[in-house]
Amino acid sequence: MFHEIASDFIIDLQKRLYETNENGDDGRYRPPSTRVARYQIIIASTLGLFALLAFSILRIRYPKIYVANLNHMNFNYLHSSSRKYLPKLPAKSLFGWIPIVYKINESQILEHAGFDAVVFLRFFKMCIRILGTCLLLAIFVISPIRYKFTGKLDSDYPDDDGDDDDNNNGTSIVMRQLIKMAAGGTNIPEDVEQSYQLFSWMYVAFTYIFTIITIYFLFNQTNKIIDMRQKYLGGQNSITDRTVKVSGIPAVLRDEITLARHIESLNIGEIDSILIVREWGNLNKLFKLRKKVLRKLEVYWVEYFQQKGIINKAQLLSSSSLHPQLRDSIGLDNNNNSYRDNEEDESTPEATDNSNPRTPSPSIIDQISEIVEEEASTSVPSLLNDELRDRPKINKGLFGIFGPKVDAIAHYTEQLEVIDKEINRARTKEYPGTSTAFLTMKTVAQAQMLAQAVLDPKVNHLITSLAAAPHDIRWDNLCLTRKERNTKIFIVTLIIGLMSILLIYPVRYMASLLNTKSIAKMWPSLGRFLHNNKWAKTAITGLLPTYLFTILNIIIPFFYVWISAKQGFTSHSDEELSSVSKNFFYIFVNLFLVFTTFGTASLSDTTKIAYDLAQSLKDLSLFYVDFIILQGLGIYPFKLLLIGNLITHPIESLFWCKTPRDYLKLYKPPVFDFGLQLPQPMLIFIITLVYSVMSSKILTAGLIYFIIGYFVSKYQLLYSCVHPPHSTGKVWPLVFRRIILGLIIFQITMVGTLALQEAFTCASSLAPLPLISLYLLWSFQNQYIPLSLFIALRAIENNNPPPNNLVDLENVPGQDRTLDERRELNTKYEYPNLVNDLDGPLLAIDGSDMLLINYDGTTVRKSQNNNEWSY
Repeated sequence: MFHEIASDFIIDLQKRLYETNENGDDGRYRPPSTRVARYQIIIASTLGLFALLAFSILRIRYPKIYVANLNHMNFNYLHSSSRKYLPKLPAKSLFGWIPIVYKINESQILEHAGFDAVVFLRFFKMCIRILGTCLLLAIFVISPIRYKFTGKLDSDYPDDDGDDDDNNNGTSIVMRQLIKMAAGGTNIPEDVEQSYQLFSWMYVAFTYIFTIITIYFLFNQTNKIIDMRQKYLGGQNSITDRTVKVSGIPAVLRDEITLARHIESLNIGEIDSILIVREWGNLNKLFKLRKKVLRKLEVYWVEYFQQKGIINKAQLLSSSSLHPQLRDSIGLDNNNNSYRDNEEDESTPEATDNSNPRTPSPSIIDQISEIVEEEASTSVPSLLNDELRDRPKINKGLFGIFGPKVDAIAHYTEQLEVIDKEINRARTKEYPGTSTAFLTMKTVAQAQMLAQAVLDPKVNHLITSLAAAPHDIRWDNLCLTRKERNTKIFIVTLIIGLMSILLIYPVRYMASLLNTKSIAKMWPSLGRFLHNNKWAKTAITGLLPTYLFTILNIIIPFFYVWISAKQGFTSHSDEELSSVSKNFFYIFVNLFLVFTTFGTASLSDTTKIAYDLAQSLKDLSLFYVDFIILQGLGIYPFKLLLIGNLITHPIESLFWCKTPRDYLKLYKPPVFDFGLQLPQPMLIFIITLVYSVMSSKILTAGLIYFIIGYFVSKYQLLYSCVHPPHSTGKVWPLVFRRIILGLIIFQITMVGTLALQEAFTCASSLAPLPLISLYLLWSFQNQYIPLSLFIALRAIENNNPPPNNLVDLENVPGQDRTLDERRELNTKYEYPNLVNDLDGPLLAIDGSDMLLINYDGTTVRKSQNNNEWSY
């Protein structure tokens, strides 16, 4: 029986090696030889080294972009303030930052960047361990055995030597002899049959081994994350941990006192405070209008003081010179003190240089205050008098072009005053309550029990869940009515469905570039040219699809992040988790399954679908090697450059930034969005796992990708970016499920691979693996998800109610508070538009002080609020 199978297999191999059609093309997709991978390594390495060198230079030149979290102007920013005690990076050394970032341990990451950053980086560390272990087995066990029987180190197409013209085609001497024996009708020796049985069973054995390795590291990492999460959250007593979100509140309970009595009557615990979300839509509109008017007013105030000669771009933030020279179009100073914590303690040339623009001088706040006082003491009633000739003027009519000219400052001050009066009146009105409320309990344990309890026997009544952090809530979406929210969800879902269908077409045409036969059908002249030009064929079919694939994979995810923001989620963390799911679905379905299907599989004959799909995964192995090499060596280092910020900074600085508020926002660190950063690594891990037994090249490329990705992400999460969403590691269940999905695809792929070789007994022996994977997923959902969402009561260390008078320990080094507690110190659940100060225009900033101006032209000095620039 096996003799016949082996003979058929060898004859089929002989046909694949020698039979071609009249054009020298057998009609199947044949990727370029492995020399394309060598070209890709050269190109990607060049790009990566260029990006690393450029970043190392730009980090010194423009620290306010690339070390934004250590910019002292951001120390009043909620999410950067925790990084001020990070190890300082050398200001002059080109590559001195690398060992410092490398030495930062996990406890420091947890302290300065938070638990979500630790979870993200642990995913990369887990992938490195899994792929590293599998690569060692592939190099020292699988590849030598495969080479002995097939003459190839990997089961990819074509041969590893890349010699397409070699008639031997890289096959071993034993294989060529077997082909001749099969062609001549000679019986294959029994020991050879047994050897091929062992060769097929090797695939089975290592499919089990790699599955066990992945499951071991996956559950090991899951247990560590859960243990860390329970200790981290259980040891803190933040307001978020004590607060529960209640939805589905019936109309009779939509009152704070009534709802509090109802909840306390259930004997779950004592309520500390309660907030029922109301339909504050009108307030939202007034504050949006106020924001527009306030900015226009600030622009004209800055223009007025520029005319007076006391404000220019270099003085807007007096503690950091912006635009010291015209050549610095990016709007940054060239001294390196901007990312040091205590400049006066640093013995650097910049600190002692007499020409330094930071030489002590009267602050901009003092200058403006002096001018205002002098103006007020003269015969001129105040700075708001519109008869002054040197005041900015605008046309009051349509588009600011028509109508009479009026004093711009007086005009917008009057508008702002009217809006503020409307806001104050709107704050006193009674608004109908929605079905959502936030209940803050006395202790963390009470909140955890309430969040898991079933409060009402009616369906969709009094549904409890843990609340998002106060700074994480999307209040504008929370105030939406049920109808408005459902409408948003329906429209977004419809758009995503249409996009998923429409994106199939560009992916399909991009996949056709892999095959000269497909190219000839679309563009006959190009097909003939490629057939006669070897180098052009290599560039078009070998390199071009990889770069088009990468470009599409970079652009489209931004759309899904944007559309997720329009869906009406009530917190930034929910919005981010949704964008992770959407983007992974897109790249997995459109850029993996659809691309693989249309790249090589023929759907015209339904009896060949299984054969073609299994064959296509084998044939595309070199394409994915090229893709992962490009992503790891070439594209990932470019993330350090923050190209989007680098491009927008000079544009915004020159054309948009006109006020101190604009500049503060300009220098805010960019957001490290998991929705953009996580889906592709998950897909690359799945691809690497799918090919792990068949190709050591992909294992090597995947390992390099995750090593570089870990280091780049570690730097960004600590020094140049922030991660504001407060999800407390809830992204890990998404990672777990998708890795299990990758395991199942890997197992099914190996079943198909063995079936293609007609090793049906070996293929059937893998049948239990997908069932085991599904069982593990079920076990995770039932046993691990509760610990990934809630805090176990035994893990809660400090269950005492917090003191009434909290002391701000934010600036005290070595304090025991966690990052979440420091962020939420002295905060509570309240609608910001009901309590925020109605401050006047912001004229200047000096250190932590702001200079504001009132309606009557008098100035007010005020300290910056730590939450001022939270989102």
